[in-house]
Amino acid sequence: MKRLLTIVLTLAVLVPFVGCAQKVPADIAQIFPGAKKVTVAKGWTEVYGKRNALLGYVAYSKPASNGIRGYAGETPLMVTFDAQKRITSVKLLQNSETPGYLNHVVASGFLDRWNGLTIGEAKKKEVDAVAGATYTSEGVKKSLKACLGQIGAK
Repeated sequence: MKRLLTIVLTLAVLVPFVGCAQKVPADIAQIFPGAKKVTVAKGWTEVYGKRNALLGYVAYSKPASNGIRGYAGETPLMVTFDAQKRITSVKLLQNSETPGYLNHVVASGFLDRWNGLTIGEAKKKEVDAVAGATYTSEGVKKSLKACLGQIGAK
């Protein structure tokens, strides 16, 4: 009985529960300043404010984008959505991509080209690569498609 209790307590501490409320991570708090809690769901994180009001959603491209490379490495993303599941931002996460190419991609407005779209619309949208940063922008685009693919048509 003592051994069973030890196993149960260990599992309770070590196993993350899908759907349980968690503390708001710093990267999410920057996008959703009023966030009070988050709930991890399949493929994304639900973000809640005061009185459990749904503020929006966050999806990370990793692990779905593992192996997708830009010019010098992987291009992991954080994609945010409003409460109606429309994209509000695409943010690059820490990566080993060449800074000059990344700056060119960001300055061109490339990351904003999916803003306002539903998941289905964003999956279908064809976006041209940024001239002078083709590999980087293609990596970002593929990472975004991988991210959207893991959350389905919700």
